[in-house]
Amino acid sequence: MSIFWGCTIPARFPFVEKATRLCADELGVELVDIAGFTCCPEGTLVKAADEDAFYLTAARNLAIAEREHLPLMTPCNGCYSTFKSVLSDLTVDWRLRKLINDRLADMGLSLDSELSVQHLVEWLSEDIGPASLSKRVSLPLWGMRVAVHHGCHLLRPSPAIRWDSPLNPTKFEQLVRALGATVVEYETKMECCGGALDRVGDRQGALAMCKNKLTDMQEQGADAMVVCCPSCLQQFDLNQAAMLRETASEGLPVFYITELLALAMGFTPDELGLEMHRVSVAPFLAKWRTRLDQRAVLAESFNLADLQICASCRACDADCPVAKTNEDFVPSSFIADLLAGEIEDILERPALWQCVDCLTCYERCHSRIGMAEVFEKLKRLAREKGRVPASAQSSYETFLASGVLGSARTSVRKKLGLPPMPACGGEELKRLLAREKSGS
Repeated sequence: MSIFWGCTIPARFPFVEKATRLCADELGVELVDIAGFTCCPEGTLVKAADEDAFYLTAARNLAIAEREHLPLMTPCNGCYSTFKSVLSDLTVDWRLRKLINDRLADMGLSLDSELSVQHLVEWLSEDIGPASLSKRVSLPLWGMRVAVHHGCHLLRPSPAIRWDSPLNPTKFEQLVRALGATVVEYETKMECCGGALDRVGDRQGALAMCKNKLTDMQEQGADAMVVCCPSCLQQFDLNQAAMLRETASEGLPVFYITELLALAMGFTPDELGLEMHRVSVAPFLAKWRTRLDQRAVLAESFNLADLQICASCRACDADCPVAKTNEDFVPSSFIADLLAGEIEDILERPALWQCVDCLTCYERCHSRIGMAEVFEKLKRLAREKGRVPASAQSSYETFLASGVLGSARTSVRKKLGLPPMPACGGEELKRLLAREKSGS
């Protein structure tokens, strides 16, 4: 597969190129560099200044790629949108295609408009797939909350691109979930980063749009954001760093998608050059290491794959009889918080003990999982830490002391003509349990 890096990645973000090459190697794909490429060209500036130059430059790049008989992939939204738009226009406008090819012929080039062009994220989604990607993950981003920023030109203009919804996309998010992260939804997700304003001299406008999105993500509890466009990375990393110098506030780490993928595949921050980010990613990495430790502990008691299924289904919220009468008891919230690494907080909650073990969730579960077993294990962990409601603890102690939870009412039984109850085996049970605990 041939690769078109564009201008920004080689000039400003060589660490993105490093991560992308490492991921491609790990996925068994050779990225072929082709000599002769120029700027794609950038649409906002070049097309508005000289439409002929825009089409001819893009067509020349595409013709060079087509000459190699390889599909073309780019990790840049702007380059992707330019190429897809030009290919679409040349497909529907035969006069324009003939004019372009006549001019390319002087260089021994031609373009038949059938070249396959994909964005890196499109390629990961469609050719590799989230399921296959998740199998390559050795260090999942478990418990980490990541906000996805698509950028304007990953999906637009939709008539030319057509691989995910331009307004309600899901495929980029699926890739991030495949790495084990929790995707954070936020109101301004599909809004522009504002970086293009810098190129036309409106620095304050660019910073204002950047700050608006960052604030939204942080308010929703994001640990980091992920982008797939070097221009967006420049806006959120470089320009955010400039804002942080003035405010001394805490920044939001920003990753390109292949950096997160490479981390999840087991590559180290040093291998990826993550220290080159202007906004430090150290807080994210430190929290992630803690989450991985928590995940190892959680895996000792729970089937994490089942928890993921429960978290994505949440049907039990509607089935649970307790939830129907108590709006504060939301079964799926326990699962979500477990996956977010909040087990200590869960064990402190009195609501944990509101699961009545009716097994409705199990019987109605499509995957035959249900949440009853999860709550049972959580209660056991809470008991080990001494976090048990007084009434539950009292009943348990009664059981240990007598082997039963209540004594027969002799007078009532006699009045009803019932025979006396046989002798209780409580003392024998106590001896049995004592031997079990002592291991003898």
